[in-house]
Amino acid sequence: MPQLTCIDPNEQAIEVAFEPGETILQATYRAGVDGILAECGGGCSCATCHVMLTSDWDGTLDAASPQEADMLSFAVDPTPQSRLACQVQLNEQHDGLTLTVAKRQY
Repeated sequence: MPQLTCIDPNEQAIEVAFEPGETILQATYRAGVDGILAECGGGCSCATCHVMLTSDWDGTLDAASPQEADMLSFAVDPTPQSRLACQVQLNEQHDGLTLTVAKRQY
């Protein structure tokens, strides 16, 4: 099963197994990763599942939709690698992906 590495707000690395087709939010929620609030339940109507991907994954993921880009404008301290965990769908190619959960979600 493919895995991603999630750095939680306490800077602890957590290995998270995922099923292809899941979103980062679904995989991290199932694994009990702290810091991802997802107040809207994964509907892309808030920015409380803000994560930052490492730049080596640029180009391997679909670009943020206009709606996601708009919601990211409400995130605390977004970066060029910021994404909403509810909007990034994972596949086998993402085995080994590393991401950091934003220290503050609101």
